[in-house]
Amino acid sequence: MIETALVELIDRAEAECAEAQRTDLGNRLRKIRSRVLDPAQLVLVVGEPEQGKSELINSLVNAPVCATGENVSTAVPTVVRHSSEPSAQLVEQETTQSAVGGDRLPVPVDQLHDELDRAVRNGRSVSRTEVGLPRALLENGLALMDTPAVGGAVSSLGAITEAAVAEADALLMVSDATQELTTNELNFLRRVTAMCPNIALVQPKADFVPDWRRIVELNRKHLANAGIAGKIFPVSSKIRARAMREKNQDLNAESGFPPLLDYLRKEMASAHEQLTRKLVAHNVTEAIDQITNSLREELNNQSPRTATETLLELEAAQRRAEDLKRLSGRWQKTLSDAVQELYSDIEYDFRERSWAVLHQANETLDEADPSTTWEDFEDWLKENLSEAVAETFGWLDRRRERITEQVSDELLREHVRTLPSSDPIPVPDPLQRVPDPKAPKNASFPRKDQILTGLRGSYGGVLMFGLVTKMAGLPLMNVVSISAGLVLGSKSLNEEKDSRLKRRQAEARTAVQRYVEHVVFQVNKEARDSIRHMHQTLHDHCNQITEQAQIRISRSIQDTKRMAEQDAVDRDARAREIKKKLEELNVLRKRASTLTSNRIAAA
Repeated sequence: MIETALVELIDRAEAECAEAQRTDLGNRLRKIRSRVLDPAQLVLVVGEPEQGKSELINSLVNAPVCATGENVSTAVPTVVRHSSEPSAQLVEQETTQSAVGGDRLPVPVDQLHDELDRAVRNGRSVSRTEVGLPRALLENGLALMDTPAVGGAVSSLGAITEAAVAEADALLMVSDATQELTTNELNFLRRVTAMCPNIALVQPKADFVPDWRRIVELNRKHLANAGIAGKIFPVSSKIRARAMREKNQDLNAESGFPPLLDYLRKEMASAHEQLTRKLVAHNVTEAIDQITNSLREELNNQSPRTATETLLELEAAQRRAEDLKRLSGRWQKTLSDAVQELYSDIEYDFRERSWAVLHQANETLDEADPSTTWEDFEDWLKENLSEAVAETFGWLDRRRERITEQVSDELLREHVRTLPSSDPIPVPDPLQRVPDPKAPKNASFPRKDQILTGLRGSYGGVLMFGLVTKMAGLPLMNVVSISAGLVLGSKSLNEEKDSRLKRRQAEARTAVQRYVEHVVFQVNKEARDSIRHMHQTLHDHCNQITEQAQIRISRSIQDTKRMAEQDAVDRDARAREIKKKLEELNVLRKRASTLTSNRIAAA
């Protein structure tokens, strides 16, 4: 049987990995061995959050087996396979012998999601759920697995998905048609193709994007440039669901699902043996190549050397270690100085912008009456402060790029060829966390108060001018005294109105001052948090490069010392041993390479 030959080949390769002390490669081959012995063909449906993975599986099997909706994410994998009757199970303990094994607890199909939530709340370790459906798509052993999102907020869920990749026969990468593949998605595909080369890209939501064909072509180029071979299927789960309800073949064809279903039936389920061969050949060949490269590198370093050559190599390695130490100090100082300067500059930058807004606000309040213009003034103030926040954080993001280039320049000369990846700094909305400025009080001037104010002013005028005119023989109340009283009363009323206006303007300026200061406090907090995150990201990136360089130098010193202590007889014996092992590995690799041409047989 072909399984016997494949298992024997994997066992041989796993033994070579154990001899070379490559447990990582051995563990991967062990998972591949489990897949060969499992008659089911496991197809993983993977993708980033909110891309429509669960809805895609529901559309493929025409049943709501996976939870969908806003703020609903896949917490544990869900395996959908064939069964004569609908069934559902919770797998509470995963085994190491099978990719879909474990202790199972049967539950009603329509209550699967509720039972899963209840089990998780009760602290039960559910590793996955399984659903059985009587579907023609699944009859030939095809099993679909809905996986936790990769690149989401919970990193452990993405780790679960990547760990399951080595157990899969094939992958469906889901990335909706609203945008082309992101850098994170391409990096994920590069990683997983090393373990599972059978990949196809599914692009849902094609009905929402008029130019989805352009997106598909761009993604086809991205895959080709990344060296990833895989077909692309643009689909629409909404149109598919409507077509199934109305039993409309035209709508079903428009949904894009028929080509995807044919692909799963013909190139997946019907080509199980060929895909298994391809999976085994890819992983066995890669494992053997890594072991072979290590042995050849060791063989190339087996050349006899004199004591002078050994001493020169040790001195060169020591100089590299000292240079690395100085280099580490330089990039750390550059980063620290730049971050400290940025802390000061960002605070000054927004303070200056907020002062400009505050100055313009004060000029406006000097001329306007807050009681009549407060709502429009408040909208203007918030709009200008929001623009100031956006300009400050835009400037901060440009400084982030400049600092990244400055720090990377210290490392680009010898150790790296690419800049560290860091996300742009988002623009916050601190105004949402700041209470609105309070409108000034005492905006109203009742009519009775105006009358009393006018009477107080007119009383003095009548009395004063009445006494003067009385000396001239006129009565106390006469035309002159009454006219003077009216003039002085009107003057008192106007002065009171001006006084009240100035008080309202002063209160408004105070309220605006406090509001702006509160916004400045929130912006400074957001800016400092962003700078700290940038600092940590850059420091971790550069520190990782430095540590890797230190490890390489340390290994170089150890290898030099070991080679210096090894005599010629040991070198010759080891060289013969390595050459013999390389011949054996070459034979094993040739056997692995014949898998895709259907020419493998048991040894």
